[in-house]
Amino acid sequence: MKKSKPVIFAIVIGAIALTSCESKTGTGALVGGGVGAGAGALIGGGKGALIGGAVGVVGGAIVGHLLSEDEHKEVQKQNPRTAQRVERGEPLSVNDIISLHKSGLGDRKIMDLIDKTGSTYELSTSNVHRLERAGVSDRVINYMMTR
Repeated sequence: MKKSKPVIFAIVIGAIALTSCESKTGTGALVGGGVGAGAGALIGGGKGALIGGAVGVVGGAIVGHLLSEDEHKEVQKQNPRTAQRVERGEPLSVNDIISLHKSGLGDRKIMDLIDKTGSTYELSTSNVHRLERAGVSDRVINYMMTR
């Protein structure tokens, strides 16, 4: 564990140098990097800290850039798994899109998250009906169909 402290420190300093705390992106990257480095250090030592920190910086920057703190908390409250996928920059499922909608995010933010996470969809008729029943807008559904 002693070897991972310099790695964690380097990740945090690097994140500070590359981002600005005055922005949501910078704050998200710093928080994501710190959490990722800490989790990586606990799981895999120095290399784990480096990988976890890097993943955390990217995911934190995605969240910080697109979502306010209140929006992120609401997504976390609505569906913690969806919040984790967003934080990690992982592709979003149909269920995640429904959760994002239910958490109160607007169409533009949902579509931006689809882009930033590289999500793609092959929507079946039943998935389209599920999205419609959940109240997801035609705009978002049509956007998903083009991905």
